[in-house]
Amino acid sequence: MKKLIVLIASIALSLPLLAGEGKEVTLEGTGLCAKCSLGEAEKCTNALQVKGKDGKVMTYLFTENMAHGKYFCQGKTENLLVTGVVKKEDGKLMIVPAAVKEKES
Repeated sequence: MKKLIVLIASIALSLPLLAGEGKEVTLEGTGLCAKCSLGEAEKCTNALQVKGKDGKVMTYLFTENMAHGKYFCQGKTENLLVTGVVKKEDGKLMIVPAAVKEKES
């Protein structure tokens, strides 16, 4: 009985942590091609480079290309806003994109 209570309490306490995963975020950064500009991919893949508060640049690879020719494979596109769900896959930061647009000045 004690084991069951401990198990139920553990699950109840971990639910808020699990709910945090899959939360949609909006990132601002520079859009570019992970193959053509960064040399980090075998095929053209959208990438977003975001400068953190500590000055470190983090690169997010897209799980699917959106507006590739418009924002990503024509050099760099500054001030790009990308909305989506962030996850880590094979040690790389990935974003499942929902929307891509340029930031209005």
